Amino acid sequence: MPEELTDTELVAAFKGGDPEALGLLMERHKAALYGYLLRLTGRAEAAEDVFQEVFLKLVRNPSAYGEKEKFKAWLFTVARNAAMDQFRRQATRAEVPLEGDGYAPGPADFLASAEPGPEGAFYGKVLGERIAAALAGLSEDQREVFYLRHYSELSFKEIADLLKLPIGTVLARMSRAAAKLREKLQKDMQ
Repeated sequence: MPEELTDTELVAAFKGGDPEALGLLMERHKAALYGYLLRLTGRAEAAEDVFQEVFLKLVRNPSAYGEKEKFKAWLFTVARNAAMDQFRRQATRAEVPLEGDGYAPGPADFLASAEPGPEGAFYGKVLGERIAAALAGLSEDQREVFYLRHYSELSFKEIADLLKLPIGTVLARMSRAAAKLREKLQKDMQ
């Protein structure tokens, strides 16, 4: 099956009985969706569970995706709802750790250079800690919009649809998040 098929064409192929199409969809969206779920849940095991639950929903009910919206936006909506359901079941929310948990990296792990010298390693770690602390200082709503935009690469329209918010609210949250991050990081650099 050619990989240049659109998501909608792959869903149609899967509905038509081609299991390879589902594998291509999963592979295409794995990194962005898993990364989003990891940041949302704060635990690798929980992110894996929700990731599987999202695609099981498509397997169990292929008509759940109505093809009127972008598949990626639908996928993230299902993922967010599944994660929220999991939070309700657990009645507690885990915080995103600064460092990785052995299964998946944390935000600070992405900020240091892969092969820094001693000085570079020190400053990379300090900067990573400052950025992680600045992100932790955002409200949950602002952090979610920031992650969806920068780590999952969704458009503001897709984020608005996903969160069921007016686009102006999404833009305002992103603007406030960017301003708070800039202010916090500039203050830390002085």
